[in-house]
Amino acid sequence: MAKRMSLGRMQALIQNLKREIDLSNSTMIQRKNFKYITSTGNKDYSDLTGDTTIMVNVAMADANYIRLPEATTSNGGMHIKVVIGIACLDKLYVGCVTSNLQGAASAVGDTDEGNSPTDVATAIADVGDTFKRVEFDLDTVAKAGGTGGTVLDFYYTGANNVIIYRGDLISEIDDPTLATHFTTTTIIA
Repeated sequence: MAKRMSLGRMQALIQNLKREIDLSNSTMIQRKNFKYITSTGNKDYSDLTGDTTIMVNVAMADANYIRLPEATTSNGGMHIKVVIGIACLDKLYVGCVTSNLQGAASAVGDTDEGNSPTDVATAIADVGDTFKRVEFDLDTVAKAGGTGGTVLDFYYTGANNVIIYRGDLISEIDDPTLATHFTTTTIIA
């Protein structure tokens, strides 16, 4: 077993090396913030700062939402990852009130029916679309996704109200379309 050493002792040992330690090309590793959702209900994470992983390990109840921080000039570079471990019960919303989502999502549907060429879909959100949230509905091909294994990445650009989104969606629905995966409705509407 390793013996614990005091900070003073460590400093003395380093000083006795009679060498300089150059950390200019080093990367400091810091544990990201982690939120673990184990109960249903609306989740407001609008006050998050810094990179965060949100793990959803409960079947979120119908029409629950996960609210993310708004994009500002001071939170540029922030990355929020939402990982869905258990399929939502029906509808689930993830997004913001004023910030716009830009980017894309791709979905893989239930491929056990043997028609796998139509079990893939994509959706794109452009700059002028003003989409505020993404939606999942386990019963609708247009909002497919939200099953365990779905991963949502939100990248904060440093511009007010602009978030880059990338969704890797897993769906229990055959032939997803994602036609209404993005919506202009705010997260708390």
